[in-house]
Amino acid sequence: MTKVTLFRQNGRICGFSTKGHSGFAEEGEDIVCSAVSALTQTAVMGITELLKLSAAVEIKDAWLYCMLERNIAEADWQKAELILETMALGLCSIADSYSDYLKIIDREV
Repeated sequence: MTKVTLFRQNGRICGFSTKGHSGFAEEGEDIVCSAVSALTQTAVMGITELLKLSAAVEIKDAWLYCMLERNIAEADWQKAELILETMALGLCSIADSYSDYLKIIDREV
């Protein structure tokens, strides 16, 4: 099962981590893993490349971590939040359809 933890600060997403393979299908054919990877990696690129914001990002086998810097300007925070909340909507939609393979966890930090 893939677990996605959404890190929240005062209710606002400030980062996330993903861990594990979903187990829906064999590697290379797993639509759940592919969808999660596409959403989360696109969110990272939106934050770091489109918005040009600094974020702690780490990618390893079956693990992705992204955390916004703590002291970003409010306008930048709002833009990043749109990207992260959109990612979360997509992930929750996948979890609704494939709940045996994807779990979303909200954690206040």
